[in-house]
Amino acid sequence: MLTRPVGNTQQDMHDKSAIKELIEFERFCRDNALWEEMKKCYAQDSKVIISWFQGTGHEFVEASSKMKGRAPHKIYNTQIWLANGKAVAIMLVTIQIRIILNGFPVELMSDAKLVFCTEKIDGLWYIVSMEGIYEKDSLVPVFPNSNINLPLDDLAEYRESYACLSYTLNREGYDVDSNLPGIDRPDLVEKLYENAKAWLYKSL
Repeated sequence: MLTRPVGNTQQDMHDKSAIKELIEFERFCRDNALWEEMKKCYAQDSKVIISWFQGTGHEFVEASSKMKGRAPHKIYNTQIWLANGKAVAIMLVTIQIRIILNGFPVELMSDAKLVFCTEKIDGLWYIVSMEGIYEKDSLVPVFPNSNINLPLDDLAEYRESYACLSYTLNREGYDVDSNLPGIDRPDLVEKLYENAKAWLYKSL
């Protein structure tokens, strides 16, 4: 894993296309409130660990359906590594949440990697786990003449890689895990990759 994929067979390419479609469809469902279809993307014993949630995939869908507001994703490139009916996919995304701050609309933009472990079960690919790696975020006024004053002390308690996301989620009443993988915690990123690699090649 994390090496250049070489020697892909026609079946490998077919599987990679199916996996990419699966994880992009899961995000599409999340962004468009297609909760029953979103559930179909997750294996029964799946897990999700992100900023505001830890639990099973199906519990994540239920929790997402009750969330206030919208948090659409911009999806960039995806890398996939296959091994014996399993795959690890790393998707680059920007999470977008619009909030009101000091009476003005503000756009939260949080850059992250989503790490999916997927498995082919009865001929179909399912998400076994999804975890986030946080990179950086920002709060940007929607209108340039907005008079917004956010004291830096309000963000000081949060991790640099997802400070604005944590601040925004806390305002909405969500508890945020402060010990998640991020570029400011490379040890946790390495551990996540090591665990994903061990899972991927476990049966080989």
